Amino acid sequence: MRIHTDPHTEAIVVVLRGEVDYSCEETLLRCLTRALSSSAHGIEIDLGKVSFWACSSVKVLLAARQLAQRHGKTVSLRALSPVVRRVLELSDTLHLFTPKAVRAAFHPWSEAGHRSALPGISPS
Repeated sequence: MRIHTDPHTEAIVVVLRGEVDYSCEETLLRCLTRALSSSAHGIEIDLGKVSFWACSSVKVLLAARQLAQRHGKTVSLRALSPVVRRVLELSDTLHLFTPKAVRAAFHPWSEAGHRSALPGISPS
């Protein structure tokens, strides 16, 4: 895990790599909480190099988002690996972390007015 400030946008960026599972969720939440407390507007999370993302790890992102909202800040995703994207799509939480302008790139059918392109799952 690495935290840095993007020199172009001055955003605080948390970069994760490797496997994110139950065993590291407490550490991840502490890290995200520290990053949020040191930011003026929120944080961006880069998950582009994550090779495994446990379904239970979604709750860490949701907890960080809730904390950010209480303080008028944001949590957004800067990059997603295919594994992370799939878990966030299946949990229907991707839209909570991506601005509408880039959501279509991560979740191409979200702008088409339906939530899922999977057979047997109706749009919500």
